[in-house]
Amino acid sequence: MTEPADDLALLAAWRAGDRERGNELFQRHIRSISRFFRTKVPEAAEDLTQNTFLALVEIDPARISGASFRAYLFGIARNHLLMHLRTKLRADARFDPLTRSARDAGAGAVNLVARQQQQVLLATALQKLPIDYQVALELHYFEGLPLAEIAEVLGRPVGTIKSLLARGREMLREHLEELATSQELLASLVGELERWIGTLPELVRGQGEPTT
Repeated sequence: MTEPADDLALLAAWRAGDRERGNELFQRHIRSISRFFRTKVPEAAEDLTQNTFLALVEIDPARISGASFRAYLFGIARNHLLMHLRTKLRADARFDPLTRSARDAGAGAVNLVARQQQQVLLATALQKLPIDYQVALELHYFEGLPLAEIAEVLGRPVGTIKSLLARGREMLREHLEELATSQELLASLVGELERWIGTLPELVRGQGEPTT
């Protein structure tokens, strides 16, 4: 049985006109990239996902060689997200991802197929975080990226990523305190925060995934 092609080989084949290989690369990463947008700007997620892959196919694989492909792809996604949010806030072109959230730019609420009230509250609290804190937490908990790769995505030192994750968890708890309707609900979330975060990735609902 042959080994699956690596991402850079698939990208090179796609750029050379091999749509089958391109579709293989697309299917390998579509769920993660689509989810990346659906947890922040659900109303624009499909278009931004398409734009991310269209931008990827224009890139020479040699530019990515030696770097993490997933980190590079999420970096493209983050750039498209920030461009989208800055467009929505034309009056403030200095949109700062360390201080402004998707909700600040008028993003719609995350659409969940939630089984528990805790999941709805947690998704809402995450979306209230400044963008780079939300991105750092989701790449860590949803995608399992190591610190070095999250640093590549955000263009910041690893030490800064550690601080973003720590402060992001603190802000998440603060938002949960604001949103929780009872102390029991709050205690159940805060007491097992990482477990509840781990339940969210497959519950984010979209309007269908883009196709090649």
